Amino acid sequence: MTKKKKTKENVEETIEDSALGEIDGQEVLQQLAQNNQQLQQTAQNALSQLQNYVALCSHYEQTINILTGRLQELQRQLEIQQQGE
Repeated sequence: MTKKKKTKENVEETIEDSALGEIDGQEVLQQLAQNNQQLQQTAQNALSQLQNYVALCSHYEQTINILTGRLQELQRQLEIQQQGE
């Protein structure tokens, strides 16, 4: 009888352990899914910021080109004035 009781207790402990394992496994899966979602959101935010920076750099490039053109035109006008004097 003692062996049967021990065996029955072992079976009950094993059942409890596997049930806890399933709960822990489910919690781990939920945590992984939540972490995955957070990482995806972070990646999307980073991509959005990168796209904003690329657009800003493009705008700066256009501004620099415009200002360079204006400087070149002013230099030509200045050279013409200096030659006329």
